[in-house]
Amino acid sequence: MSETPSTESPADYDPAVPHTHLETILVAGQEDPARAGEVIATFLQEEVFFLSREEVAADTQNVQPLLLQNADGQPLIALFTDVRRIPGTYIDTAPFAVRVVGAAVVDNLSGAGLVINPGHPVGFEIGPDGVDAIRRDFRPDGSQEGPQEGPQEG
Repeated sequence: MSETPSTESPADYDPAVPHTHLETILVAGQEDPARAGEVIATFLQEEVFFLSREEVAADTQNVQPLLLQNADGQPLIALFTDVRRIPGTYIDTAPFAVRVVGAAVVDNLSGAGLVINPGHPVGFEIGPDGVDAIRRDFRPDGSQEGPQEGPQEG
């Protein structure tokens, strides 16, 4: 379930170029803020990596991912779209990359936000309130919750 990321970058790896579907959508969302919903929907469906100090197996009960703090002091789980986006300093602290779907992160995150590809231009940050809003406004498959339909008063 977890893998040890390599600090080696293949010669053909260009960090300035999007390498995953999620990264392509992130770049499109950065260029067009009207695509924010598409970015979130894609994130919920795509695999990302978080870092752990300990190896994580399928039967691991308590996982403690690497947490960072934003400028406001809020805790953020560090997520990466590709193991080659993980800075070596993070690997030194938490050497195990755990593959997970974005929706699982949102479903299990409480009291913290998230940051995709911290320190890299192909990424974004969402505070704890934003994570709560995603949980409220999106289904795990990335579709948005529609208006609540119910009995109409007349």
